[in-house]
Amino acid sequence: MLNYLGPINVLVNQPVALIGTFDSEKIQTVSVIAEDKYPLTVRLNSKSGIWHVSLEKGFNTQGQRWLRLKGFDRQNKSVSDEVIRLTVALEGNFGSETLLIARYTTPFKKQAISSSRLTPQQQQNINVGEVLPLKDYKLVNNHLEVELKNPLGGVGKFGYFYEEHVLLIKNGKILWFDREDLPPTPSGTQLLWITQTTSAKLKPQDSAQLGMNQTLELTHGSTYTILGYACVEDHFRVTFDRSIPGFGQYGYIYRYHAELWEQDQAITYNTNAINLTVINTTVFKKRPVDAAYLSEKDQVTISAGMVYGVQSYTTEDGHLKVALTENLPGFGNTGYVYPDFIQLSRADQPIIPKLPVTYEGPSEVLVNQSTILNGTFDPRVVTAITLMAEDRYGLDVVLNSTAKTWEVKLAKGFSEAGYRWLRLKATNSKKELVASHVINLTVSSSPLTVGEGLTLTITNDTLFKVAPFDSTSLNQLQKVAIKAGQKFKVLKYGWVDGHLKVLLNNAIPPIGSFGYFFQSHVQLSKGSEVLQFEIDSVPDTDVNAQMLVIKTTTIKAKPIDSFDLSPDQFTPLLLGETYPIKGYASTQGHFRVTLAESVEGFGNVGYIYWQHVRLLRDGQEIPFDPDSLTMTIGQTTVLKKRPIDASRLAASERATLPLGRVYGVRSYAIADNHIRVALTEELPDFGNTGYVFPDFVKFQRGGKIFDPLPDQIELNVPYFSQRDNPRYSWSTCNVTSIAMVLYYYGLRSQYGGQLEDELLQWCFNYAGVGSQTEHNVLTALIRAYGYKSSFSTTRRWSEIKEELINRRPVVIGADLTPAGHVLTIIGYNKKGYIVNDPWGDAYTGYNNTEGRRLLYSYGYFNQVAGPDGNVWAHFIDP
Repeated sequence: MLNYLGPINVLVNQPVALIGTFDSEKIQTVSVIAEDKYPLTVRLNSKSGIWHVSLEKGFNTQGQRWLRLKGFDRQNKSVSDEVIRLTVALEGNFGSETLLIARYTTPFKKQAISSSRLTPQQQQNINVGEVLPLKDYKLVNNHLEVELKNPLGGVGKFGYFYEEHVLLIKNGKILWFDREDLPPTPSGTQLLWITQTTSAKLKPQDSAQLGMNQTLELTHGSTYTILGYACVEDHFRVTFDRSIPGFGQYGYIYRYHAELWEQDQAITYNTNAINLTVINTTVFKKRPVDAAYLSEKDQVTISAGMVYGVQSYTTEDGHLKVALTENLPGFGNTGYVYPDFIQLSRADQPIIPKLPVTYEGPSEVLVNQSTILNGTFDPRVVTAITLMAEDRYGLDVVLNSTAKTWEVKLAKGFSEAGYRWLRLKATNSKKELVASHVINLTVSSSPLTVGEGLTLTITNDTLFKVAPFDSTSLNQLQKVAIKAGQKFKVLKYGWVDGHLKVLLNNAIPPIGSFGYFFQSHVQLSKGSEVLQFEIDSVPDTDVNAQMLVIKTTTIKAKPIDSFDLSPDQFTPLLLGETYPIKGYASTQGHFRVTLAESVEGFGNVGYIYWQHVRLLRDGQEIPFDPDSLTMTIGQTTVLKKRPIDASRLAASERATLPLGRVYGVRSYAIADNHIRVALTEELPDFGNTGYVFPDFVKFQRGGKIFDPLPDQIELNVPYFSQRDNPRYSWSTCNVTSIAMVLYYYGLRSQYGGQLEDELLQWCFNYAGVGSQTEHNVLTALIRAYGYKSSFSTTRRWSEIKEELINRRPVVIGADLTPAGHVLTIIGYNKKGYIVNDPWGDAYTGYNNTEGRRLLYSYGYFNQVAGPDGNVWAHFIDP
């Protein structure tokens, strides 16, 4: 009727599951009480007839323990009462994170066949309740293939059990291999069942692209209670009912490796599901009124970057009323939200909710050309409409109630190219807001491409890959062959590590809609204009350093996929090998290295994928920097302490720079007909900073020669994209921009991951989730890492330039997006400011997701971040 299976021996302070069986016809509830004092939580699975107690931390003291096990019928009458006796030990040979416990007397077998076909020497019976520690296991049809920790009889360590005759417990939790046995979940929750060992991930990408701290292994058979889910890019985005140590409460699971269940019904992955993405942290409310008029229990904060599944939505009183596929703790799943703070989408395509006012177009216009913006409205509901550019500049709206249309005429159009956003609002006769909508507008300077879409043409047979890695390191599910001549519509694009990364309009199985093409095998065009991504040759930087191979890889004659090279053009390098090197350069996702000694059959110069090696000099890692600044000496000259003729300087005030030598440049500026440079290396008895005459040197950026003489300055600040941030990528422009500056000053992540992820966690620890958008928190963050910081909303543009002249990049706030945006200014020239924009290129309407070293004009910046005297900026001083 009610029995205890085991275990009877456990280790102190280790997860443990106490497991037994019960007759669901006679037993309604089960209780387990330690020493008749401490009640334990019992979970019943009526389908399998199993009860269990899961203790994540186990027993905290060694010795003998006893538990009272009682069963009660439907009238709550006790019908069974027994005592369980346990031994809690400090150590023992029964300790293992995975245990097997026998539900029935069953044989351990040499082969996965009927025991009647085996000899006695090929099988060994184990009794009901017997517990065996395991090293490994896998499901093979209706058997479990296991490796025991200790040999059993004549069978040894390796053998088979009937799956239905045993239970596996891992870290104190039962593993389930038959959907008919899955345990029930509390009302309002769902069950996540792992059908193949996989990873929970912080982003819906292939695990090969993510760091170890961005994934968590989930074992085949494990189950989790979840509060909700969303269908995102072939993944289930799930909310666990509790935070998982070292990972968090939210994660993405590849949909083919798991199943979701609710009330014994399977939840099917929906490729056309509606999702809600929070663009700016806001409140989810019980009623469609301002949150100030609601009690705390009638509202809950939803953080920027979160993605929720949507069951249904409608519009009401200027709000969206949304029913989520998730229960928010203490609130429920249905509420109201302002539409400006969220984005609804279906299959990655934005959804514009039906509102009493609409925008008909255009979405892209030509700079300095007459422009008409127009839409429709319902005059029964709407009596007034306003249109504001960046919530700053009001535009004149003309209503036509008869035609039910509204219109804005701009005789001169928009004066600056770039991304613009407009807020469209409608009110009723009572001056109550009935609709609010953000219009995204790209102002283009190219008359040939206005209004045209992006098209990708395959020019060579190639591969579509989940990551910008050499194809030999990817399995067959991580790449797919694409024939030359095919064309694809592109929604977003970027360039990384010699590859074009694209978000396609239609998915390519099995990769999906997001992936990477080798850049020289494809052509991306907008209208009749072909977009260029060519990179010129890159010079070596002379060093005396070591190269450590951290992943078995290849050294190649060209920085391309080895798939396209002949066998004599590449050779393997093994994990753990080290090589002295004399020079290096960063180009097309590879380090080009000059080895101190030749590799037999290959030579001493070659290309290695940058993530497969580490370059070390004097114990310090040399970072991969595809945009590095270099200075090549075209004529023997001197580096001087002062910008005057070298004949007037003492020997200690100058250092000879030999013909042909290449130096890495940290930053440069123009001063008194000289170039003031800060090198990446120290010159003997001189230092790293001085003045050089410009006629004797050649400057290059990422291999492209450029002229530093115009009135300009550019700092060698690394570029980080917020789009690859695993958490809240929508709202981490702030910490990403700060991370670029701190990295430029020499700061590195303490944990080996992305620096911006570490900074985001600091904000969460200091002031809670979402606090990274608060400027006082960001100031505290910068100071906590040992840097001086000041923030002001009344900066002048002259102050920004002074910071740059003093080789200090500036973190600036701008109305580049409706939620506000933060980016890093790294220089300026005659036309505008040179920026690292973590969200991408505003001049393409952020269709180009790479924002490294862009030039934003002075006029455009003044519109979105000015005017002068009202600039929001963080000044950071090392």
